[in-house]
Amino acid sequence: MELGRRVLKQQEAAYEKEEDQYAEEMERLETLPKAFEEDTWTWEDLEWIVRWKMTGSPFVGKVLDDFNSNDETFVTSQIEKSVAASSPGEKLSYLIEISGVAERMGSAFLLFMNPDRFTVLDWKAWSVLHESGYLPDEMPDDPSVDDYLVYLGSCWAIANEYDVSLRTLDMALWALGGDE
Repeated sequence: MELGRRVLKQQEAAYEKEEDQYAEEMERLETLPKAFEEDTWTWEDLEWIVRWKMTGSPFVGKVLDDFNSNDETFVTSQIEKSVAASSPGEKLSYLIEISGVAERMGSAFLLFMNPDRFTVLDWKAWSVLHESGYLPDEMPDDPSVDDYLVYLGSCWAIANEYDVSLRTLDMALWALGGDE
C-alpha cells in the first residue's frame, strides 16, 4: 500500500463517515488540550477517553473498572507529571503507572493532551505502516514505551513528508486498517 497526501486526505474523510463518535471526538480535541494544560479536566473526561479508545472492544467494561479503581489523587498527580514532562517517553511512562492505562491507552491520553504532537498507538494503524514499509516489524502483543516512540517517530516523519497533521494521519491509518 502506498501512502500519499491524497490517499491520507481521502481516508481522513472515510474515518469521519465510519466513526460514530467523530463529532464528539472533534469537540474533545478542541477542549481537552486546554483542560489538561489548565488542570481543569474531569474524571468524566478521562473515562470518555478510555471508552473512546476501547470503542467496539468487549473489554471496555473491564478496563473502565480497572481505571476507576485508581485513587483520584494518584491519577491527578500522574497526569500533572505527564503534562509537565518534556519528553514523549517520560509523558507516557507517567500515564502507564495508572491502573487500566497501558501504552496504547496512554497514547490516547497523550492525543487529547496535545493532538499536534501525539498520535494513538493502534494495531490497525501500525499494520498499515508495517505493510507500507514504514515499520520493520509487526506490533508486539504488549507494546512498550520504546515501541510507541518508534511508532510516533514514524508518524511524525510521514506527517511531515506528506504535509498533513498527525490527527489526519492517525484517522487515515485507522481507516486504511480496515475492520480486521
